[in-house]
Amino acid sequence: MNEDHEIMLPLVIGIFIVILFCLVMLIKGTNSEVYKVSVIVSNSSSGRWVPFKAGLEQAANDNNIRLDYVYTDYIDNIYTEASIINDEISRGANGIIADFCLSEGSEDVVASISARVPIMLVETSVNAGADIRGNHATVMPDNYAIGRAIGNEVVIDYGEELKGMKIGIIAGNQNQYAMQDRLKGFMDATMKINPEAVWCISESRYTEDELIKANEKNPADIVVGLDNNSMETAVDYFLGNRGGKVKLYGSGCSKKLIYYIDAGEVDSMIVPDDFSMGYQSMSDLAIKLQNRTSALVDREVGFSVVNRGNLFVGDNQQILFPIVQ
Repeated sequence: MNEDHEIMLPLVIGIFIVILFCLVMLIKGTNSEVYKVSVIVSNSSSGRWVPFKAGLEQAANDNNIRLDYVYTDYIDNIYTEASIINDEISRGANGIIADFCLSEGSEDVVASISARVPIMLVETSVNAGADIRGNHATVMPDNYAIGRAIGNEVVIDYGEELKGMKIGIIAGNQNQYAMQDRLKGFMDATMKINPEAVWCISESRYTEDELIKANEKNPADIVVGLDNNSMETAVDYFLGNRGGKVKLYGSGCSKKLIYYIDAGEVDSMIVPDDFSMGYQSMSDLAIKLQNRTSALVDREVGFSVVNRGNLFVGDNQQILFPIVQ
């Protein structure tokens, strides 16, 4: 009997140690591997992406992720973008964060990428099929609400006087659902007063040329830019004394635009929380990579209404000048 105890005791202890080890691994994970995440956005060196990149870097540091921020020029072709993404996967990317230049008709591209690695889409939603594995999701602001907020700022400043004023719109990339939603939100917000929209141009490689032609033909009193690129195009043209004096409203986040708000040249601007967009997309992707049974889910980030009077106040300062620790 004692001999049986002598044999069983080490066996029981051994089994206990194995079980304990497994429990520890389940709780802590075995994530000694450093995962690589590639980020592909159009015109990656633009100042528009500075807050977003700061959020990415913070989350990559917090989650032991190797961040590969891919250098790109202006991307206006979904297949060019897909080729860049596929090259990154071939080079060992374990996950992808991307801003798609096209929303409608992107199902096949999303399905092809997410079948290989998880992908987080930022800034705009896209057409995508059912995702039972939770391998793709979107992080973006409420773009319709941003459009309405821009319109509300114009209405607040001008009220009934808008009826006699002419508005020009630089509408961002209208191939993206985000920019379509912003345009709809703006039009809905100003609909009751019904100002005259004398021109509306979509972003392209030739946005400035189209702006010059449109405004020379029908000069605007107020110009609205629905995203950062649109706003910078407007600032460069109208504040360069080529397009005459107009009132500028829109959405953006670059230091260049913040300077012009502070100088009183941009009347009001909606600033999406791009730092949070970067941080959230990287953090969620890190969780997915470390636990493949988890599912990526859509997230929404906030925004602030910024003007010269509240530029350095409270939450606006935190969104405009995020501190990376």
